[in-house]
Amino acid sequence: MIRSYKFISTEHSKLHEFVINFFKRCETNIDGFNEFLFDPEFWPIVTRHKKILRSEFEKIYQYLCDLSQDDRSAFIQELIESNEIEVICKGEKKPKKLDNKCNGIEKVIRDLFINLYSQVLDGKPFQSVLNITLKQHFDEFSNANHDITLCPICGIGELKKAEDDCRDQYDHYLPKALYPFSSVNFYNLVPCCRECNSLEVKGEKDIVEDFTGKLFFPYDETHKGIELQVNIKQDAEEVKNIDWVFHFINSDDKVDEIVSWKGIYNIEGRYQGYVKARIKKWYNSYFEYLKNPKLKHLSLEDRKLTYIGVLEEDEKEGLNFIRRPVLDSFFSESVIVQAELEAMEYQLIV
Repeated sequence: MIRSYKFISTEHSKLHEFVINFFKRCETNIDGFNEFLFDPEFWPIVTRHKKILRSEFEKIYQYLCDLSQDDRSAFIQELIESNEIEVICKGEKKPKKLDNKCNGIEKVIRDLFINLYSQVLDGKPFQSVLNITLKQHFDEFSNANHDITLCPICGIGELKKAEDDCRDQYDHYLPKALYPFSSVNFYNLVPCCRECNSLEVKGEKDIVEDFTGKLFFPYDETHKGIELQVNIKQDAEEVKNIDWVFHFINSDDKVDEIVSWKGIYNIEGRYQGYVKARIKKWYNSYFEYLKNPKLKHLSLEDRKLTYIGVLEEDEKEGLNFIRRPVLDSFFSESVIVQAELEAMEYQLIV
């Protein structure tokens, strides 16, 4: 990730706590399924979702009761460890995987956790008991991360903010279709742009098994961010046909994390397309700026420095991540552009 978020806990975080507390009580309480297995705030929500919660919790309870104490404790420990998102990102533990091929009690458990996100988290029973909507969580989260306006995963898309009427999607960092135990764990819920969370980009990729085993933790406040450097791989007369090479640098030397991140979100492919589609516009904008008669009191060199300085300030403010390093490379490495620049500079001087 280009940068990490600051985590906040709201009333919505309670849903995950409610579920974990139910399982913890099941470890020692096998005297019968009743309301005392649930937190007082959770029980009214469970009773109002008779089909997807109450009946499913009861099936799971009966299953756990039939296990030996050791097996029951092992199951609950596996559930808890599957929610240690930061530890999982470090590659030190692997979460329990339940894909759509599972059956029996595993299917019941998988469906329960998926429904917790899709039907309960922002459902009317939860809203009425906790007196909060998911948009309110998003707004509080957005305000706590007010300085992040570009998607911190890709650095391309703009994020919605609290002032907008609608909110961004929450990406299940560990996909809930594969790792449902963390479906309502807000350490696993990451607001991002629509493209990052689309089927065409991340989809249901197994980010635990299919990459390096090490991932950026989205809420790692010690993360020092990523710096982008760009080079031209193959110059071309048509600027849209230039091939680019992108280098991602992290001062903590998180090489494996960067490899995983690039693969999960198709970063290099998306950057290639993004730059090719915009480089001519950026190029023309630069030329028009240098030719602007309102700047005739500035030397040509000062105009260049001012233009790049504006891009650098935008980058510092998190308004831009790609444009400045691309133009740096473009102006210094493209022989064709250098020739055009020299011709234009001659016209401006004379």
